Amino acid sequence: MLLLRNTFKNYIYTSIFLFSIMSVSGQSKQFIINGNAFSFVMEQLDSLEGGEYEIVKLYRKKKKLLSHITFKEEGDCSAIHIQLGNFSVTDKEIIFYSYWAASDRMPGSILPNGFMKQVYTVNSRGMVNLKEAKIYIEDFVDIENKDFFENNGWKHKGLKYLHEIPKNKSEQQLLDNYIQSIEKKYNAIFVLNTEKNILENEVRIELKDKIQEYTKDWVEGEIYGRVRK
Repeated sequence: MLLLRNTFKNYIYTSIFLFSIMSVSGQSKQFIINGNAFSFVMEQLDSLEGGEYEIVKLYRKKKKLLSHITFKEEGDCSAIHIQLGNFSVTDKEIIFYSYWAASDRMPGSILPNGFMKQVYTVNSRGMVNLKEAKIYIEDFVDIENKDFFENNGWKHKGLKYLHEIPKNKSEQQLLDNYIQSIEKKYNAIFVLNTEKNILENEVRIELKDKIQEYTKDWVEGEIYGRVRK
């Protein structure tokens, strides 16, 4: 597995591309963490593509350190994809939680769906560093070796072996490649089995109200098709 980077500089997934933003509004919350003042600024964004975003940005004084998606919804008449998030603060840590769910009326797989937890430490000088990040997600990945993809060219063959035990080296290679691709994309360690269950349970507890709010009408059938939530 890829080694977890110990800095937020490469934290790609929570970045928002500012060129697509049409409007911004926000409020802020103040926290003292390990003797340092931080601001968490909540913003709602509308993109040119029609998607909706809510993010929280972390500032120390006027310096933006990182951002985290707290709500994102995209879709069309056949599919809905959401990402939900939240954060908590302790004496010396900031913890971010992420949850993905999807529904689809088309034959394709229901992606992405999964869970992530990221723990950042704050030292006495106010420096923020990524301590650990764990993820389980079934998602799209972009790699050069097309032999790892299904015939339609977008679904990674290794996804199958998240639910089935690999029977040979070739199948194990597919699983390993998928896991490595996800770890690179999200800068997090991929977890399975007991660790996956622990992560899922923790994220579901932290985001229980949001999951209920945004997926309560997702019922298998004609309108929402198949559902993973």
